[in-house]
Amino acid sequence: MMVELEQRRLEWNQPRAIVPAGGTHTAPPPHALPDLDTPPPQASGNLTPPPGLDLSPAVPPSTHNLDALDAPPTTRDAKVELADPADPLPARVYLGAGLIEFPVEDKETGEIQIERMVLAGEDVRITTVSAGRPPEPRHFTATVIDVFKSGMSEYDSNLVFCNIDELQQTRGMIDPSTGDRAVTSIQVKLKNFEDAETVVQRLRAAFPAHLFSVRTWQQKQGPLLAAVELETGILNILLFLIIAVAGFGILAIFYMIVVEKTRDIGILKALGASRRGIMSIFLGYGLALGIVGSGVGVLLGLTFVYYINQIESGITWLLGRKVFDETIYYFPEIPTAVNPLTVAWVALGAVGIAVLASILPARRAAKLHPVQALRYE
Repeated sequence: MMVELEQRRLEWNQPRAIVPAGGTHTAPPPHALPDLDTPPPQASGNLTPPPGLDLSPAVPPSTHNLDALDAPPTTRDAKVELADPADPLPARVYLGAGLIEFPVEDKETGEIQIERMVLAGEDVRITTVSAGRPPEPRHFTATVIDVFKSGMSEYDSNLVFCNIDELQQTRGMIDPSTGDRAVTSIQVKLKNFEDAETVVQRLRAAFPAHLFSVRTWQQKQGPLLAAVELETGILNILLFLIIAVAGFGILAIFYMIVVEKTRDIGILKALGASRRGIMSIFLGYGLALGIVGSGVGVLLGLTFVYYINQIESGITWLLGRKVFDETIYYFPEIPTAVNPLTVAWVALGAVGIAVLASILPARRAAKLHPVQALRYE
């Protein structure tokens, strides 16, 4: 029995059918493949073993010693770690809201709603450039962790925050020989902004000027701040002109009052009213007008500032176009800041202009002669 099994094993290891390069199928040698459908013949009679061959069964006939088989290694027992597709990628990013948000009009209600093209947990493909010269496009896939909104459209529409290790690896900012990592900039936040110039001078003294450029955020955003200062200056000039026009309006009104009340002024002076008394009447009138006007103006101004974004939305709805474009002014809405000291100075200035505008009409009224005033038609 063992001799027959050994013979069948040798036949199994013989060459199989061969397909040459020309495509002609060569038949296998006879008895190369065993007939698995025909049971092997049973041994009968007494077999005389050759010299040195022991036919005594080493294992029972129904038992197969699998450990003794020379089989190629398999991955059945290998430990394979499978990645969960839902797990976030090593590269993780925070996207600016302006990069993935877009307005959509609801056809039923007509309202404008903001929808996002990408949600947290989804994967995106980021394109950047290499740090070498010339720069080459580099790509990597990252998982969106969250979406940030800083309040400035310039940042929300252009910035993507990523873990620095992945970005350095993608852009080639790691020295292969030493493993040193490079960065393009370092930002320092101070507890007291007034110390910025002192800190800048210390950093410039500590780092070589030909390798490092140390600047404050005001110096870095110089063109933008210059444009803002120019707009602020023009706005202040316009406000001054408006107040000046209001002062001339008060002056004209008081002159008309003096002209209309000339006979009344003459009667008062005929009854013994002094110049100072007549002048104080008109100055008091101008002071009262300034206090009432500035008070009403402050209330209306504060109300307008408080609801300025709602007012802008209403004007946009009426005109059908945006009045305040956040892509130009770098803000998602109109920013407001009320300085109580500035409000107080503006109110006092309005009162002062009203009083100054009433001085000339008051002096003219005080100089009127009683007889001439009574004859005035």
